[in-house]
Amino acid sequence: MAKLTVILFGRFCIHGTQHSVNGLHARRAQELFSQLLLHRDRIYPRETLASLLWEDAAPAQARKYLRQALWQIQAVLEETAGAEAKNLLTLDADWIQLNSAESLALDIAIFEHAFEACQGTPGTQLADTQRKDLERAVQLYRADLLEGWYQDWCLFERERLQNWYLSALDKLVAWCEAHEDVECGLAYAERILRKDPAEEQTHYHIMRLHWITGRRTQALRQYQRCERILMQELGVQPSERTKMLYAHIRADKPDPLSVHLPVPRSPAHTPPLGREQLTGLMVYFKQLQAQLVDLEEQLKRDIRAVEVVLSDRQ
Repeated sequence: MAKLTVILFGRFCIHGTQHSVNGLHARRAQELFSQLLLHRDRIYPRETLASLLWEDAAPAQARKYLRQALWQIQAVLEETAGAEAKNLLTLDADWIQLNSAESLALDIAIFEHAFEACQGTPGTQLADTQRKDLERAVQLYRADLLEGWYQDWCLFERERLQNWYLSALDKLVAWCEAHEDVECGLAYAERILRKDPAEEQTHYHIMRLHWITGRRTQALRQYQRCERILMQELGVQPSERTKMLYAHIRADKPDPLSVHLPVPRSPAHTPPLGREQLTGLMVYFKQLQAQLVDLEEQLKRDIRAVEVVLSDRQ
């Protein structure tokens, strides 16, 4: 069982097994510890950390501040976690590394592990264990990373984790929609819109979730909300895909994504199609087009996430 819990989502906080840890008051010591926690697998040159956190100080003074901050961190760790804390930090004259340990529980580590285990898996295809891990991960995301901190390194990490959070929520919305878990799907979708009100794909999912349960009025109002926000924030209209869904809901027609018509293998071996059949076939083709749009958006998000990780490890 972990003896030390560190929370970086929201306000920086450290808990022991039964109480909060109040010894790490110095802001720069908190920043140093957070930097090491965010990059748990990285070995830092002392010069790099000193110049990153005390960029306005002379090199000798920055190294002195670094030594003081490390002493403060070690004192708190040893007081809280005892002898096990000695294995959390590896220090020598030139290098610093935070080691993973069972005595340390870290919210962002749990979050990142759950998200990385689901990368490349569409939300509709999440296994039960993946879904449960993602649900736990998004619950840990109480607020953005280290709220109130505005250093460049923190802003970069905050944006990375927020993108992962939105992607995780998007996967859960897709899973809920596929399994008709409407209430949970709507709750996850609204969390996305609180962060990014102009996320059109989320408005689209909300429209379908309302439609699944026969709440046609709410679905139509969601389209109006989407249209208004896109125009206010981006100066654009909803995509043809979203407009098509709105038209089907307004006309009270069957859900176009629930229609599954076979594609003719060859016109030469197929009798001429009537107007009704051609209309159904067009719906089928638009369904495929919509699915490709979803896939393209997911690929873009996954590529951005991988690029962030690669740039961080350089």
